[in-house]
Amino acid sequence: MNIAIVSIGDEILIGQIVNSNAAWMAESIVNVGGRIIEHVVVADDEEHLVRTLDRLRPESDVIIMTGGLGPTHDDITKPVVARYTNDKIVERPEVVEFLQNFMAQRGRTLTDRNRLQALAPSRATVLMNAVGTAPGLRFDLDDGILFCLPGVPTEMRYLMSTFVLPLIEERVAEYGDAVTEYYVIRTTGIVESNLADLLGDPQQLLEGASLAFLPNYHGVRLRLGVTDTDAERRRDKQRTILSRIRERAGRYIYAEGDVSLAEAVGRQLARRSETVSVAESCTGGLLGAALTETAGSSAWFIGGIQSYANEVKTRELGVDTLLLESFGAVSEQVAIAMAVGARQRFETTWSLSITGIAGPDGGSRDKPVGTVWIGIAGPDTAIARRYQFGDRRDVNRERSVGAALALLFEYMRMAQ
Repeated sequence: MNIAIVSIGDEILIGQIVNSNAAWMAESIVNVGGRIIEHVVVADDEEHLVRTLDRLRPESDVIIMTGGLGPTHDDITKPVVARYTNDKIVERPEVVEFLQNFMAQRGRTLTDRNRLQALAPSRATVLMNAVGTAPGLRFDLDDGILFCLPGVPTEMRYLMSTFVLPLIEERVAEYGDAVTEYYVIRTTGIVESNLADLLGDPQQLLEGASLAFLPNYHGVRLRLGVTDTDAERRRDKQRTILSRIRERAGRYIYAEGDVSLAEAVGRQLARRSETVSVAESCTGGLLGAALTETAGSSAWFIGGIQSYANEVKTRELGVDTLLLESFGAVSEQVAIAMAVGARQRFETTWSLSITGIAGPDGGSRDKPVGTVWIGIAGPDTAIARRYQFGDRRDVNRERSVGAALALLFEYMRMAQ
């Protein structure tokens, strides 16, 4: 089943907001067996929207539009779709009643402005919105279905989950379409090109399936896609390919599915009844923040020190002033001393340290911007590694966090 997503709004087109709706919709549609053929963002312009519908309609079984259903003059979806379907806009009594009840439950009265939400094309099926005032619309056309949903994320998700996704899942099963199932494997400590070399010949590995390499600052995600009309055949093939990937790249795999590196590290620590602390300089608390994003992190994360200034490194972490004077704050020796000091202070199984030159200033010939030392102290371990990142401060800080988490993951695995 071919599905197109149309996101309406100048605010998306000019970059004022990020279109998180489309990402959630696409993932949800794929999870029930639908196939996304296109996602397009259009301006608040009637002619442009009509041309977009004309172009998408021949190839789409379902078109889902979001945005433009509000009660203000720039909300163009209903008049455009009424014109497109040769219909007229009328006030729908069932929507008026719904809106009156909705407002009354919240101690409010229905204003004239809010009542405009009850206007809709006469032949549209109204999709009642239990979490907002903008109902969705469904149009059964000769060659497919057109949905119009509000752009507010909570309202869109409710209507998608209640009306749109069940229909797609039902039609996919009815048509017997080939369905693509995706599976995500998450790796760290290896770059994309080396991972591709490690996995070897794609034809031998995949046997017609697809494999996408999706790098980020914390590692490389592998997205495996297997297509078949039969669910059991899909899963058998998926299991076979996953087994090959694990056999070849298992040492770099930290999780499968929707799990962050920090969450995977936390799970490992919890499973082993171990703890971690941090000592940060150039990342200014980002590593500690990453480790505490997961609920229950107090079981394994004990605390940290933001030691931006050298005197804090000495006073709070016990870093010898001679090390700072001889090697500088951004050095192997100081990174090790920071990690050892944090481990001793917090009495944790492991400790991580980060000290570097995030930029854009502060670099030198020997230590250019992007130079970062990351230390780890643990049972029988106290080492540091040098990393050379780029010249963007935000990227350097984020990559430092990813590298520190990867280092901890690596050493925990070696200590098993």
